[in-house]
This record gives sequence, structure tokens and C-alpha cells, in this order.
Amino acid sequence: MEQILSNAIKYSNVEKSEAIVIDVTEDEEDNVILSIKDEGIGIDAKDINRVFDPFFTGESGRRDRNATGIGLYMVKLISDRLGHKIRIQSQKDKGTTVQITFLSKL
Repeated sequence: MEQILSNAIKYSNVEKSEAIVIDVTEDEEDNVILSIKDEGIGIDAKDINRVFDPFFTGESGRRDRNATGIGLYMVKLISDRLGHKIRIQSQKDKGTTVQITFLSKL
């Protein structure tokens, strides 16, 4: 959670006072879906399929000298080990939505 929120804040445009929206819903199988949406710089379409690769920073990440490309890799690794699904949708200059689908209720 910290990594996803940190990225949402880091890649938002401070001058535009962009919002970060957090939403929790349930799907048909009673899975809990957590969505974190920002209105930041977004991820280029050519980079979106690689954001979970280790050490991949993409064009946006290369602008930030502190980007290591390890954060989202760790998020994916931990999510997979816990049995959760994670996906990212993004549009350049429009924002990014990260969804985590937690295991269904017992």
C-alpha cells in the first residue's frame, strides 16, 4: 500500500492540486477490490506491461533520480505470494489506477 500511495503522490503534478481517490468495492465472488487512482503524469503505453519488471523505471521514472524500479516489482511479488491480483491501468498525462483484488471472504 505504501509503495502504491507513494507513487501516486510522487508522480502527481503538485501545481494542479490533483486528487488521489481510494475506493473499496466487492465483486460477484465477494472479493474485495481496492482501487487507488491518481490524476498524475500517467504511464506511457509502451511501458505499462513492464512496470512490474525488476529495475524497470520507464520514461517517467528516469526523470526521478530516486526511482529504482524495485517498488512495483516487490508489490507484485508480495501480491502474488499472498494470492491477490494486482493490475494497473494508465494513460499518459491523464493518470493511473492500481487495483488490488484481495482473496474472497471466507
